[in-house]
Amino acid sequence: MGRRWNLVAPMMLAVLSGCASPPPPQSAADRRLEQANQAHERASAALTRGEYNTALRHYQATLDRSAAVEDQNESAISMLNIAAAQHRSGNYAAVRSTLLALIAHEPPFAASYIGRAEARLSLVELQQNRVDEATLHAARAEQLCPAGACPWWLALQNIMTEIDLRRGDLGAADIRVRVTLAATGRGTERREEANAWRLLGEVEARRGRLDEARRALLTALDIDGKLEVPERIALDLISLARLEAASGDREAGRRYARRAAAVAEAAKLAAVLAQAHALLDTAK
Repeated sequence: MGRRWNLVAPMMLAVLSGCASPPPPQSAADRRLEQANQAHERASAALTRGEYNTALRHYQATLDRSAAVEDQNESAISMLNIAAAQHRSGNYAAVRSTLLALIAHEPPFAASYIGRAEARLSLVELQQNRVDEATLHAARAEQLCPAGACPWWLALQNIMTEIDLRRGDLGAADIRVRVTLAATGRGTERREEANAWRLLGEVEARRGRLDEARRALLTALDIDGKLEVPERIALDLISLARLEAASGDREAGRRYARRAAAVAEAAKLAAVLAQAHALLDTAK
């Protein structure tokens, strides 16, 4: 009761004094910004719960409001958020459609937004085993990131490292991932640092250096665990499962695969869960 009175009393005194002036009326732009922030908060909470349709509704509502008044920045951000939610749900056709619409939008969005869209498109194509298309989108994203001076540069480097791996160019992948790790050491991009460690683990595993690969993958898992990112945790566990299976320790591989499946199921990560189940089926 005391706390409630402490909060209410100053307001009562201001009203009684007759000296308080009412707050200025909120502008239409301020109201829309407030609505957008609330929608983003609700969408983020829905994503954390794995409620992708709910998140998409909030992002779409924000996009509709911003498009109605031709707010280019908010519209582009909303489309990127929609694509991210679609991506996490495993709906590759939808995320591709959203990103292509962003890239082709008239009037054009700022280059920074198009670059992010191209980078995510590259990742989507890579996950669909369309390496040539992934390479094309990665090159376009790189063109929109002069001298590496853009927020998505580290993410793009990790995508390009994975492209090198898919093409079997271990030398290029090794060089690129070590450059990326050196860059992450100078900043706070812990997610991309974890991604780079995971990719280094893949490089080392392909070279037969299993101990080095295991250390790299465990480093990635430690970072992602501290960041509490379920999708990345599951991917680290899947990589460890594959590594242990390749080393001949099938039981350790199954343990990691079961952990990956449990994380993916709890976070409602359909695509990652399918990978974990495939590993468990192979290990039977």
